[in-house]
Amino acid sequence: MSAANQLLWRVNNEYRKRLSQAQTLLNLLEQLLLMQNDPNQEHALAVLNYAREQIEAMTEEHRQWRYSYYYESVETKRMVQDDTAINQALARFTRMRTHQERRLNDLYTLIFDVPRPDPNLTRVPNGDLWMMTRHAIQDLVMFDNFLNQTSLVT
Repeated sequence: MSAANQLLWRVNNEYRKRLSQAQTLLNLLEQLLLMQNDPNQEHALAVLNYAREQIEAMTEEHRQWRYSYYYESVETKRMVQDDTAINQALARFTRMRTHQERRLNDLYTLIFDVPRPDPNLTRVPNGDLWMMTRHAIQDLVMFDNFLNQTSLVT
């Protein structure tokens, strides 16, 4: 596997993983707060709903990128192999990512500015769902760091 091929594979998988993680945590946090039925959480719920919708839209954009540039064909779902297609896929990913970056920064700021619910309400067995959700959004915002590290390694 060539370095560019490996980079494309890693970029796709890591970004998909981060989008999925953020979407899952937003869904869980929203459900948890809805179960509390606390009128004081209406603003937080509205922000979480908006954030979830934005992440879902970004996930769909990523899916469209995969079907248009990452796969040789929709039927085989085999990753592109020739250098021209790989470079085009990476360039289109960068364009998509740049388009999403501002929205991700806005989401992070929005979630950061929401008054935090009582930690006792957001605590789950493996941590604080509120903090885990913020970290998942931050991981998406900081994806360029992963790209830079990956580019240096390959």
